[in-house]
Amino acid sequence: MTVTTIVVAHDGSDGAARALEWATGLAHQTGARLVAVHAWSPLDDLGRHRDRADFAELHAEALADLEAWIAPARAAGVVVEARIVEDLPVPGVVQVAREVDADLVVCGTRGRGRVRTAVLGSVARTLPEASHLPVTVVPPT
Repeated sequence: MTVTTIVVAHDGSDGAARALEWATGLAHQTGARLVAVHAWSPLDDLGRHRDRADFAELHAEALADLEAWIAPARAAGVVVEARIVEDLPVPGVVQVAREVDADLVVCGTRGRGRVRTAVLGSVARTLPEASHLPVTVVPPT
């Protein structure tokens, strides 16, 4: 299998940072490009920014955060594209993977524990079932 495009999921967690590190190493070895995806909802950011409701500004901040997150991959010489998708994490990542004709999806785990994962669900658990591609789940350590 030739890997030319890798989608890596971003959720702000330490597990996602580890996944980016792993995907960067693979991209560096194979010459693949990375597409970093952050599934975002302006409603999520409204809870943190109650004093304003400018969705365009919130979107720009989310994109700036994603750009900062992928900076180490760019510094390593990997071609990286940042994508914000307004959707839930799993369908958002799958959508972008289809759009960019990805060969592989990479995500991290958040380490919430069994009870919280059972109640809240897990992107790392459901993404392989929902994706049309191979998915690599990178453990946090």
